[in-house]
Amino acid sequence: MSTTSPGLVGRRIGTGLAGFAAATAVAVFAAPQAHATVDSITVSGADHTINTTYTLRAKLSGAGIGLLVYWSDNSDQISGPKVPWPVGESSVSWTPKTPGQHLITASQGGSTKTIVVQVKDPNDPGDPGDPGDPGDPGNPGGGTGSAGTGSAGKLLGGLLGR
Repeated sequence: MSTTSPGLVGRRIGTGLAGFAAATAVAVFAAPQAHATVDSITVSGADHTINTTYTLRAKLSGAGIGLLVYWSDNSDQISGPKVPWPVGESSVSWTPKTPGQHLITASQGGSTKTIVVQVKDPNDPGDPGDPGDPGDPGNPGGGTGSAGTGSAGKLLGGLLGR
């Protein structure tokens, strides 16, 4: 006959289950995150302009290839999370609304890739003070002005006594 009381058996089983649960929790938390890699990002088109739709495409790899992909433009979400399809790719439509530099980012798991896209406004003739503008009178390669006109030319002319 056993001299073990039923309460003692229950406590032993409970202690064993608690120990098993704790060991399982440690194993889960110690497991590495699913490895995902955003290998590259491409943007359709060549000269990017506002109010025109382009396709952003990311090539993906790694064990976490099926994880959701998040797209952003200058840290603003482009769309909701995307399921990679076909496997190893994610794509989304993007229509820039503002000219200038756009940082396009694709993130999957712990992997992030960013590219820089310059977007132009086709209706903006450019800033006359922009030295890269061929119509700028202060630009030696364009315009009909001299060093005495335009904001940079006025500064230079003032320094040279013109």
